[in-house]
This record gives sequence, structure tokens and C-alpha cells, in this order.
Amino acid sequence: MNLDTDQRDQHRQQSVAVDWVSRVLSVCVVMVLPGLGGQWLDQKLGTGYWTVLGFVFGFVSGFTALILLVKRNDGGPKHSGR
Repeated sequence: MNLDTDQRDQHRQQSVAVDWVSRVLSVCVVMVLPGLGGQWLDQKLGTGYWTVLGFVFGFVSGFTALILLVKRNDGGPKHSGR
């Protein structure tokens, strides 16, 4: 293996890692934003249940997105069997 091939492999691994980090961060945002929106709504309306509903909805939708993301797994490196 020459240096050019090693650099390409390292670049490929880094791009896959960055792709997964962005996917996981987007799932985190999906989990947290509904709860924060519910908290804002509770403050504006003087209620106390939108925060809880928001976080429950965020939890369910976030884990659903995470499960679909892991099942799809189209960003993983392809092994050549070497």
C-alpha cells in the first residue's frame, strides 16, 4: 500500500465519521426541540403540560429516527473482503 492509498483510506474514514456525527446530532435536535418548544408554549400560555408532551414526542420521534438510521446504514464503508 502506498502513501496515496493510505491517505485516501483515511479521508474515506473521516468522511464516514463526519457523516455519522451529523446524523446523530440531527437525531439529538429532533429529540430536544419539541420539548423546548413545549416549554416556551407553557410559559406563553401559563400551562404545565406542553413541556412534558414535547419531550415525550421528541423522545419517541428521535428514537424512531435513530432506529431507521441504523437500519438503513447506507453510510458505512464497504468491505472488499481482503
